[in-house]
Amino acid sequence: SIFSGISFDFIANLYSIGGFLLSLWWIYIPLILFLFAKDLWIKSRRDKFVGGLEWVLLEVVPPRDIEKTPFAMEQLFAGLHGIQSVPNNRERLVDGVFQRWFSFEMVSQGGEIHFFVRTLSLFRDLIESNIYAQYPEAEISQVADYVDTMPSDLPNDDYSLWGTELVLTKEDAYPIRTYPTFESAATSEEQRVDPISSLLEVINKIGPDEHVWIQTLVRPVKDDWKEDGEKLRDELVGRKEDKEEGFLVKEIKGFGVAAKSVAEEIVTGVPVAPGGDAESKEKEDALFLWKTTKAEQEVIHAIEQNISKFGFDVIIRFVYFAKKDNFSRARVAAVIGSYKQFGTQNLNGFKLNPKVTPNLDFAYQLKETRNTYRKKRVFASYRKREFIPQSEAISYLKPFIFERLPILNWFFIRSKPFVLNVEELATIYHFPI
Repeated sequence: SIFSGISFDFIANLYSIGGFLLSLWWIYIPLILFLFAKDLWIKSRRDKFVGGLEWVLLEVVPPRDIEKTPFAMEQLFAGLHGIQSVPNNRERLVDGVFQRWFSFEMVSQGGEIHFFVRTLSLFRDLIESNIYAQYPEAEISQVADYVDTMPSDLPNDDYSLWGTELVLTKEDAYPIRTYPTFESAATSEEQRVDPISSLLEVINKIGPDEHVWIQTLVRPVKDDWKEDGEKLRDELVGRKEDKEEGFLVKEIKGFGVAAKSVAEEIVTGVPVAPGGDAESKEKEDALFLWKTTKAEQEVIHAIEQNISKFGFDVIIRFVYFAKKDNFSRARVAAVIGSYKQFGTQNLNGFKLNPKVTPNLDFAYQLKETRNTYRKKRVFASYRKREFIPQSEAISYLKPFIFERLPILNWFFIRSKPFVLNVEELATIYHFPI
């Protein structure tokens, strides 16, 4: 028996420890309930805040001949970063205020492609002025929301649907393949490749009863992601994090260094130059250049370039649906393949978010029910166009049976925003060249 070697005293001790932990329920049960209550309170406040926002949907008809590169769209996104703000505690906890956002959308209805920007009414002038500044010949008009032209209960008896969200394959600091890389491969103007040309070609080829909706939600972020990138860079180069030390700690360390220098001089008879440790650190940093390969140095340089520009929280969500007789999973594969071109093996790229993708395979996973629920959920999320805030307290918990209990989705949300800088954003969303 596997329990033959376990003594009675050991089992008794475990029982005693368990009883002791259970006896402390009056400490951790109220704490858990407080965390749940806090998250529900913030959610209710944010729902009220979002419900009071006034949105408009703008259709942008770009000029027929655009000679500008995606750099123009990069400048546009940089201009929008100015709405970044940090609410105070009262605004956040009482009024439910959080960072406002935009939705940039590419929609193909039966092969007819449209470009939309959904924005708050108070930012309409900001959007229009930034678009006209980069594309003076563009036409912008407010239109009725196209999502209201389709039933809200898709998939249903008439339509089949598949949808998902994309996430990054690595940490945010690793860049995806951006438009300057595409341009550098061209030796002439005729060979220049538009990064989104393959995606537009795919959604232009669909049939009259097919629809592809692609949504890129963006909201400006603070410089926290830059600091995370710097930490990642330092880890890659083997550099230890410099921590701020108090006066007493510095004095003790200084005394230790001085004592070590005196002892070394007594033993060897060779005077130790002041600042030896600093010089040693500089030498170690210099040795990094020949200890690493060229490819590794390029990765570190790419990270530094990436975090040097403004960043946005991003969710990329797309749905494909069609009448059941015309539905083709090949369309899904083609859209996903179009985003694969932005990835590289040594840096970053896109993949499907497994927590929202309707790709469950086995019956024990409640395949039929949960796949249908995920399809309906991603379509509902597309219609809402919201950054669904995640629980601050228990975000590490994993979903299990919660697919069937939407009230718990606040705590076990699977949408995962990631950070792209303005150059990366301009690569995946710009008006076609």
